[in-house]
Amino acid sequence: MSAAAAEADVKMLARLPGNTVCANCGTTKKLGFSSVCIKFGSFVCNSCKSAHQAISHRCKSLSMSTWSESEVEALRMCGNDVVRNTWLANAPSTGTNGRPQEGDCINVFKSFVMHAYDQK
Repeated sequence: MSAAAAEADVKMLARLPGNTVCANCGTTKKLGFSSVCIKFGSFVCNSCKSAHQAISHRCKSLSMSTWSESEVEALRMCGNDVVRNTWLANAPSTGTNGRPQEGDCINVFKSFVMHAYDQK
């Protein structure tokens, strides 16, 4: 798979309905998000990307990064629906009990990501 084909596949995955809603905070972006948290295989908004990076979770840009075939395949197997049903299955509703929503302070995002992913 060429680098261009891998990038095209990742961009196509970003536009799947489940991946256009940030798994962490519920932010919606019709054409998909521009970043992926590699560790969990989720497409994330900019605030959640910053929160993941703050605790050393590797994130990549859809268009500014080079994608390997194995990374594309991992994203095919994961995605935001899988993250919502595994890592976030017991998380509170968006905007309640510490779970961020669009517009919240970045510290709310960081606290939630740390608790939901690293303190399990």
